[in-house]
Amino acid sequence: MNSIKFRIYKQNGIIIVGIVLILEIIFLLTVRIYYFESVKQELINKAQISSSFYNKILISEKIDKKARYILEDNSNDKVFYMQIFDLDKRMIIDSYGLNLSEVVEAEDIKEALNGNTKIIKQKNKVTNEEIMAISVPLYYLNDISGVLRYVISVEDIDKNFFYICVISILIGILVIVITFLFSSFLVRDIIGPIEELTDIAKIIASGDFSKKAVKRNDDEIGRLADTFNYMLDEIQKSNLIKNEFISSISHEIRTPLTSIQGWSEVMITGDADEEEIDEGLKIIYEESKRLTGLVDELLDFSKLELDKINLNLEYIDINKLVLEIYNYFKKRFEKEKIKVYLSINKGKCLIKGDINRLKQVFINIIDNSIKFSQENGVISIKSDCRCGFVLVEIKDNGIGIPKKDLDKVTDKFYKGEPKKSGSGIGLAICKKIVNLHKGEFIIESVEGKGTKVVVKLPVL
Repeated sequence: MNSIKFRIYKQNGIIIVGIVLILEIIFLLTVRIYYFESVKQELINKAQISSSFYNKILISEKIDKKARYILEDNSNDKVFYMQIFDLDKRMIIDSYGLNLSEVVEAEDIKEALNGNTKIIKQKNKVTNEEIMAISVPLYYLNDISGVLRYVISVEDIDKNFFYICVISILIGILVIVITFLFSSFLVRDIIGPIEELTDIAKIIASGDFSKKAVKRNDDEIGRLADTFNYMLDEIQKSNLIKNEFISSISHEIRTPLTSIQGWSEVMITGDADEEEIDEGLKIIYEESKRLTGLVDELLDFSKLELDKINLNLEYIDINKLVLEIYNYFKKRFEKEKIKVYLSINKGKCLIKGDINRLKQVFINIIDNSIKFSQENGVISIKSDCRCGFVLVEIKDNGIGIPKKDLDKVTDKFYKGEPKKSGSGIGLAICKKIVNLHKGEFIIESVEGKGTKVVVKLPVL
């Protein structure tokens, strides 16, 4: 597996070495061109000045006399090696006063005899060193009588260039090493916190939620640490809510089971009279019904979480459905001494939905309104069609919902009042069912003043 550290080093290495190599090549080529162009220009200047001077002053002198004068004039020049050739390309004299009779077949000399100037670079056959030479014609009156040649050794230039190459390579290596050191610091700053997060994640996976990520810098890694800690807090909250839910649902199940078990024992022992048996059977029936409701609610929630619920869509008159729900709770309203105001829009408000699921939503909302209302409380139920939507509003003047809990009441397993009966998933189920109908589930509440729930569904 290629780690991030390896990839960073690899990518940085390719980039750094590539850049240094390109810069080294450009620099060395520039230096080499500069050195040789400088020498070449010096040769050209020397040749042009000398030819112009000697051809003007010594125009009427023959080549032999002209050669001696030029020798005397250049004897102290330590930089340029001077040679003079006759028309047969034989050297008449050089800077040392030597005279060689052999013919020198050099391109620059040939060009000079033709009246041109040419600069060449070649190896000296005698000394085996690199030289650069330029030849210019010498005139006797109007005719070419010989050639003045200047030669300069480039061995020193090559040596200096070699030293520059070595120094440049060493500097390049030093730059690469220093850059890699800085890269290692960068890698440590990036990889270190990530490895810490990985270790903490392993600890959390083992069930220990006490560890938290340390935010070292205010950058992307720091924000990742903040997000990680936020996720950890949410996991802890979720676990706490889950544990509270398990405790609550266990209590909800245990209560009816205790009643069923107690009355069953009374009836089995035969100590109860007929009236007590009837009462016990009623209690067993009611508690069994309550258990069935809890189990159905849990199964519904599980299916909704897994998106395994299919809606049986049909055309529904929402006003008729609201009236049916109202009649379902009528006796309970009277029993709980709750005053109810019913306001239904005239005419039909048709929607396409699952009637049983929508019944479940409205029953759950009204059941909560009753549960959290005081004696002689007031509940209003309204339905209205406007702007392409049907709005069903259920409002009570009960205890309300604290502001801190308002955004959480539709979360799974959340119970604002742990002492109240219920599983804590009823509103979560309601919201999911409404969302499946492409509607909105809106809760507004003020603690101590009551709660308003609005179900907004699209009409046909």
